[in-house]
Amino acid sequence: MENLKKKSVRAYLLLESLITLGLLGILVTSVLTEVVKSRQQLQEDNQQIEALNVAKMALNTRLTELSVNGASIKVEQTDDQISITNRGKELLELERTPH
Repeated sequence: MENLKKKSVRAYLLLESLITLGLLGILVTSVLTEVVKSRQQLQEDNQQIEALNVAKMALNTRLTELSVNGASIKVEQTDDQISITNRGKELLELERTPH
C-alpha cells in the first residue's frame, strides 16, 4: 500500500509539472507573439516616418518626384490642393483655404 501511495504522489507531481510546463509554454508563446507584432508595427512606423521625411524634402526642393531610402514620393499640386503619395499609396492630402 505504501509503495502505491508513493507512485500516486509521484504521478501527481509529474502531472502538475506537465501542466505547469504547458502553461509556461503558452505564456512564452503569447509574449513572443506580442514582441513580434510590436517590432512589425515599429518597422511600419519607421517606414512611414521615412516616407514623410522624403515628402518634406520633395516639398522643400519643389520636386514632383523623389526616391530616397526606399521611399518613392510623388507630389501632385493643384490650385487648391496638394496630394502626396508613396508608391501609389496616399500619405497626405492638404487643401488650401481661401484668405
